[in-house]
Amino acid sequence: MAVVLWGTASGLAEIGPRRMTLPTENLAKETYLVGESGQLTLALSYEYEILEDARLGPDYYPNLERMFTSNNTLAFEAVYGVSKNISMSVLIPFKNIQNTSVADSVVLLGLSEESPRFFNYSRGSRGLGDVIVMTYFRADLGNLLRFGDEYYPASEDDYDNYFDAEPRMYAGKRQGPVLALAVGLRLPTGKNDIRDEFGKRLPDDLQLGTGTMDPIVGLLYFQRKFRLGWGLSGLLRISSQENIYHYQWGSEFIASGYFSYRLTKKLEWINHFNLTYLGRDYDEGHAVTNRGARMLMMAPSLIYEAPGGVTLQATAQVPLYRDFNEIQLSSDYIINLRTSYSFD
Repeated sequence: MAVVLWGTASGLAEIGPRRMTLPTENLAKETYLVGESGQLTLALSYEYEILEDARLGPDYYPNLERMFTSNNTLAFEAVYGVSKNISMSVLIPFKNIQNTSVADSVVLLGLSEESPRFFNYSRGSRGLGDVIVMTYFRADLGNLLRFGDEYYPASEDDYDNYFDAEPRMYAGKRQGPVLALAVGLRLPTGKNDIRDEFGKRLPDDLQLGTGTMDPIVGLLYFQRKFRLGWGLSGLLRISSQENIYHYQWGSEFIASGYFSYRLTKKLEWINHFNLTYLGRDYDEGHAVTNRGARMLMMAPSLIYEAPGGVTLQATAQVPLYRDFNEIQLSSDYIINLRTSYSFD
């Protein structure tokens, strides 16, 4: 049976394949697994990318329209420890999406073969995106199964005298593996009816929200050994419904692995590898062209633990492999800056 593909007028996906707003560079770490009841962490992050290279499958494709999209996201995060083994988080993103064509002439097909249109344009949206709420259930396997080495030093005083020491909250605990189950929702808080200056609704890729409530499930694993750390995670967002415009976003899956090395007491280097699968979208039940991808990203990061409970983090994501469905815009790098403060 043939699959009917519906495409955009210009033939390019306006914003590219990245849609999930969860900070994948932190998913496999202890960021959301608060170890103490009542502990609160607040964070502010900024992410920037510009999509300007067209790709057909894994290969470059001429961007004859000279179209590019800038995507800026300012996100507020809060993480709270409900108990020793349960924590909750909320991520509130504010987006600024601008899609521009700077070609001398842009041909929009589909009106009629006799009368194509030629013009430059700039369009976009800004405001609140879809909010994500998550709950994490943590199990310290080293303590449950009684295996793994004891941390050393075992006291707070000893910690101040040794370089090869773990954070104080782990002092005296076994350093066996930690496993966590993550469940959550992406809420339809972002507008999805934004229109251009002519009153025409913008494509779904340029909208601030999806217009649907999607469940998220995941599994996280990590372990530390003094200066070294490593972990794995898998996260799935399930798309099973259409929005009011009969548009259904494809489901998304992210598998992430990382290893880290503590350079000093305050400075840590981390390297993530994120494998992402984005399913194809559907419009009124028809598969949409220029949607869906498979990507492998590398994300090196530096984390500095400043005095007073403040943490600074800088991350740069670069693609190692990209395979898009049909023709889509892509970016060669993504910059993320993040700062957080933990209340003891």
